[in-house]
Amino acid sequence: MRIKKLLVLLLVVVMVGVVFVGCAPKTEEPVEETIKIGLVTDVGGRGDRSFNDSALRGLETWAGKVQYVKGGGYEPISDAEFNASIPGDLKDKNIQPLGVSAMVLESKDKKDYIPNIATLVEQEECDLVIGVGFMLAGAIGESAEKYPDTKFMLIDAAAVDADGKMIDPPNVVGYLFNEHECGFLVGAVAAYATGTGKVGYIGGMEIPPVLRYEAGYLAGLKTIDPSIVVIGQYTGSFTEPALGKSAAESQISQGCDVLFHAAGATGNGMFQSICERGAPYWGIGVDVDMGLDENLCPPRTLTSSLKHVDYATYLAIKSVVEGTFQSGLVTMTLKDGGVGYAPDHVADALTQDQIDKVEHLREMIIDGIFEVPTDPDDVDSWTPPTGF
Repeated sequence: MRIKKLLVLLLVVVMVGVVFVGCAPKTEEPVEETIKIGLVTDVGGRGDRSFNDSALRGLETWAGKVQYVKGGGYEPISDAEFNASIPGDLKDKNIQPLGVSAMVLESKDKKDYIPNIATLVEQEECDLVIGVGFMLAGAIGESAEKYPDTKFMLIDAAAVDADGKMIDPPNVVGYLFNEHECGFLVGAVAAYATGTGKVGYIGGMEIPPVLRYEAGYLAGLKTIDPSIVVIGQYTGSFTEPALGKSAAESQISQGCDVLFHAAGATGNGMFQSICERGAPYWGIGVDVDMGLDENLCPPRTLTSSLKHVDYATYLAIKSVVEGTFQSGLVTMTLKDGGVGYAPDHVADALTQDQIDKVEHLREMIIDGIFEVPTDPDDVDSWTPPTGF
């Protein structure tokens, strides 16, 4: 009988223990929040094959390791696709996926800038909002003051207030580029490649980055051969290929056989004209290596003036992910890999001696032996380097 009572007591103890274990609070796994990055395009939008697409590559392809699906949404990319997206001159920069979530809003008009930014801040609660292009300087400046707890990145400019005065909010980083340096190098290449002694330049709008491209291009041409004639034209647009084609046709009719554009999607029309004509005409791309774009004209792309908006975008995102974000201005140069020029068909149009001279000029810029002018109006009075 005593043994039976002990067994009952033991059973009760076990049942009570089970009840307490069942009621014990469960330990939940910590939920890791994904950092959300928002981006507002300039009016050129997705598919401009220029600086908007370059910024999207920095955010979507590199930081997010995804690709945009037409109609909306993303799908992951493979390691091979990721590695293939990194150009040769950035292979040593240790670009790795950052695991961020991307939210992109396209601007069809300037009036879209501020509402798009507001959506990314208020509704999407993005940790960083990126404005692509000089034209967003005012919108980013106004928004940064309105949303002091949100970080902002601005490409191609410093933030400005409603009066256009430069400001330095503690939550904004602006990335600038020495477009005049890479513009100089493609100008030198164009000078060696032309057979007619006449070359063209097609600009979009007369804003500082585009003017720096022009200044560098003119200085590179002057350095190699000051007798070369330059026929230039500003189309007033970054979004209309028909204007780029019309400008190219006009320049070709005046004897130009090498054309360089800094006109965003408008410049795609320049390549259309050159592709229709073929040799001996050459086109020079801008911002990205347009010689790799099958939708343009790879066989007749002499070189491209590289401006790594993609890398700058990636660096800004990385600083937010790593908690090292700092406000102010960052200038990307030849020295740090921020700008450069693509090989494309340089070796087909230039001799090795000429290529070596262009490379020597590149090293001279990096070493600070001479400075490239940033304003086209200063090129006439500028003294070219010698001894290269």
